[in-house]
Amino acid sequence: MNGLRSVTTGTNDLFQTKKIFNEIIGLNVNEMGNALRFGDAELSSGTRLHFVEIPNYSIENNNIDEISVRVPSDEGLIEYKSILDKLEYNHSDIANLNGHSYFNFQDQNGQTFNIFSNEHNTGAPLGMPSFESSVNPLHQVQGLGPVLVKVNQLLITQSILTQVFGLDHFAEYTPSSEQSKAIQVFRIGDGGLGGELHIYEVEEELKMPEHGIVEQIEFATESKEQFQNAMQQLESIGIKYQTLDQGGEQSLRITENSGLTFILTLENNK
Repeated sequence: MNGLRSVTTGTNDLFQTKKIFNEIIGLNVNEMGNALRFGDAELSSGTRLHFVEIPNYSIENNNIDEISVRVPSDEGLIEYKSILDKLEYNHSDIANLNGHSYFNFQDQNGQTFNIFSNEHNTGAPLGMPSFESSVNPLHQVQGLGPVLVKVNQLLITQSILTQVFGLDHFAEYTPSSEQSKAIQVFRIGDGGLGGELHIYEVEEELKMPEHGIVEQIEFATESKEQFQNAMQQLESIGIKYQTLDQGGEQSLRITENSGLTFILTLENNK
């Protein structure tokens, strides 16, 4: 896997979050104390959504604006719209972003989630469907998609992503005529919808949430050179970082000035 590995955010109610993403969206789930991990049949890298329960949780100062997941084809979008309609769960109409069809919904916290069709996508692959899911295996959510992030100082975040983590700044777009600032697109590894981070700078500074730092975006690489270069850059620049051991896989973790944590994990090439 070379792309987005996992995304972590908060929730005010694990029970409701499990109901949405396990019972309705049909993702596999693993319970971890006050947190839940969702993903494909094997909870594979590139498919993982993590939620941490926080009392009185609010998204007011969240860095992560939108989290996306992917289904294999356009038919999957129709399938999920039908599922949500039967439950009278609000969602948007199908739209198009950079040649890819998608629609969105919100959880009980007001966090926006996009479901993208992978039909015209290349790059980071999908995971494995589960035959125990409530959703048809042909149409199940099977991977992460682009994450839309807002930051206080775009140039600082851009430097970290490109110079330290080795992401490629390769595009920009304006989502609507009402939005004056373009969104910058960064790509890691194989790219495509499963390897993109979309970023824009806020006009009013984001404050540190009262509950502290929870949001994390994790990248995966199989390149030892990329991983070692990231560590060397952090040492030379003087940015504080942590090293982690995740089941025998090495990770580097930093938190940038907007309060968002980035993790780069060197995955075993299996």
